[in-house]
Amino acid sequence: MNVTGATIVRQVAPDRLEIKEGGGCLALFGVPFLAAGIFVTLIGVRIVPLANARDIPAWGWPLIVLMGLAFMAVGGALVFGRRWIIVDAGRGTVSKHWGLLVPMRGETLSLAGYDAVVVRLQSGDSDSVDRYPVLLRATGGGADLPLQSTTQYGESREGAAAIAKLLRLPLVDAATTHESVLAADRADAPFPEQPPGADLRGDAPRPLRMKCQVRESSRTVEIILPGPGFQWRKLVGPAISVGVLSYLAPELLRFFRQTHTPEAVQTAILGFTVFFFVVIPLVGIFNAARLASRGRTLVTASPEGIVIEERGAWRARSTRLPAVEILGLDYGTAEDAFASAQRGAEQRVLARRGVAPRWLAVMRRFVASKGITVKSRKGLFTFGAGLPDDEVRYLHALIVRALGDPDGRRW
Repeated sequence: MNVTGATIVRQVAPDRLEIKEGGGCLALFGVPFLAAGIFVTLIGVRIVPLANARDIPAWGWPLIVLMGLAFMAVGGALVFGRRWIIVDAGRGTVSKHWGLLVPMRGETLSLAGYDAVVVRLQSGDSDSVDRYPVLLRATGGGADLPLQSTTQYGESREGAAAIAKLLRLPLVDAATTHESVLAADRADAPFPEQPPGADLRGDAPRPLRMKCQVRESSRTVEIILPGPGFQWRKLVGPAISVGVLSYLAPELLRFFRQTHTPEAVQTAILGFTVFFFVVIPLVGIFNAARLASRGRTLVTASPEGIVIEERGAWRARSTRLPAVEILGLDYGTAEDAFASAQRGAEQRVLARRGVAPRWLAVMRRFVASKGITVKSRKGLFTFGAGLPDDEVRYLHALIVRALGDPDGRRW
């Protein structure tokens, strides 16, 4: 689990910006460690008595104290630990400080040698979540300077825009498939107010065959994306459950007769078995069939913004993104995803063997598109994953034109 603390970005002077990290959820996560450390330490110094104190050897008490101090150190660092980063445009420096509630130690670095502020995606795994670090990009292939890292895209993008405007550096958004570049004075501008060269814009031909439906009017585009459909492999699990029940039921009834089990107990056990092996799998099939017939996503784009309505098996969920909160619009094709995965795999394989295997090209058919990603102050919202590449490009161009600009013009 990856628990993050609070990040506060504020401008403390016309040419100075402070980034403060620590506290928040991270402090709450550390409270049990701190409390446990204090309690164990009190036991070790024999302030808190133990009923079996006589059974503990002499060397055990110092060990208990050390364990308590270790827990106290971890909990204290989580509860009271803070980090301050001061970006000083006037002096051309970045100062980093660490401490417990107040700065205790730190270092100062020069801003020379950095040419852009970058927001990237640091993908998580089964034990952690995605993070969006903000860095100063070094020129000449040098090491980038990390400034901020949060689990919320909107928060990181807002901090990056503030830093870019302060330092008068371009903002590079590399959190999605394609990078976008904004000048410092437009770093926090909404998408419709950004210059055409700042993001992916342009036209794309309509595919001959499309999986989704499109309705256009003078100012609005409606896109109906199909649901996931019914996947026949969902029948495998229920079939196995029914097969197992068919095999176990006669043996279970025979056991009941031999042991003279009361009828009430037999009914309860059989009812639970049927519920677990038959009812639950059938409910899953019913929900999957209902989702296949009713599930869909309706995307409405206009100069006012984007509305994403996702209809599930039983209820619908709507997300409204006003145009003033939309920061960018990107798309990811299967070709892009495969190229990225292939580069990473080839680099790892070549480092070990020196020859890229042929099976990499075969994996191309199993890679799906990522669809369209709306980058907003609320976060990242994706729809249309799995559509053909040409359809993804066409829908992206439609939505870009629908957003237009405040005067109603379209690119």
